[in-house]
Amino acid sequence: MSVEELPTEISVLLKESHFAYFCTTDQENRVHITPMFFLFDEKTNEIFVLSHSSSKKIKNIKTNPKVCLTVDVRDPENPFENRGVMVQGTAEVQKTLDQLSTSQDTKLMRIYKGFNEKYPVLSEAQSITQVQYQEFTEVLVRVHANRMVYWRGPQFVTVSFDREEGVKS
Repeated sequence: MSVEELPTEISVLLKESHFAYFCTTDQENRVHITPMFFLFDEKTNEIFVLSHSSSKKIKNIKTNPKVCLTVDVRDPENPFENRGVMVQGTAEVQKTLDQLSTSQDTKLMRIYKGFNEKYPVLSEAQSITQVQYQEFTEVLVRVHANRMVYWRGPQFVTVSFDREEGVKS
């Protein structure tokens, strides 16, 4: 399969969901997991998150760039209808929001614009919320997916990525 042929179930869930549980590990392999806003770039199958430059997750990524994130939708009445995607990959700290606003990198500008479109309440909120949002989301992080696992109830689909060749199932 090519990058464009990612299974529909995965693409839809990653495009339509608003929160991901983002997991990093520190030097002692202690797990750090936090809910995050995220953006899925279906052109490259990459995931982007925003964070504060001095956050634990950014410190962890600089020590160990291997990360995992999970997006899920739970059905409280029928757990066999629960569905989700786990993404394993490598994270790379990109640029600060200040650098992005003056960047000539059209892809990163597209991603930044995508965040504003996906989460309009953050740019429309009162000024104190905007200040807090900017304070805690100053750095863009790119996650290069190595593997995605989709599930619906007890059914699983795994997709492994070879960055040189696209997607393999």
